[in-house]
Amino acid sequence: MAEEYLKDIQLTDRGFDQQVSDRTYVDLKVNGRGDLATLEGRDNLVQALLNRLLTRQGELSTLGHPKYGSRLHTLIGEPNNLRVRGLADAYIREAIAQEKRILKVNYISFDPPQRGYDRSTLRATLSVTPSQGDPFTLLIPINLEG
Repeated sequence: MAEEYLKDIQLTDRGFDQQVSDRTYVDLKVNGRGDLATLEGRDNLVQALLNRLLTRQGELSTLGHPKYGSRLHTLIGEPNNLRVRGLADAYIREAIAQEKRILKVNYISFDPPQRGYDRSTLRATLSVTPSQGDPFTLLIPINLEG
């Protein structure tokens, strides 16, 4: 089943809430033989979705991928309120629609901000149905502070 999901180089140390262009938080993982580690199957698809969501749309234009990424970075500096959660929902759906290995987004929900708790982070839960295999859920914190 892994071939349906494809294979890619495994990245490590990506802060899941890092939406900035600073790639000091992303590195390549090396396996025990000194080669670049790879991901297959669902793990590869999860990594691809996270990278797509946390990459600024247009950031890869010079590499020929002007639409790759999401617009979540435009929410930096905004309050964690209903309007911003609605925009985040739309931006997540827009970005995931570009991924050919996803048939549909089942749902996206956001934890409401809590008093005295990190109100500058949107906590998104999304369920997707891939073209192969069972639906799965991702939990993604989205930092609004930048």
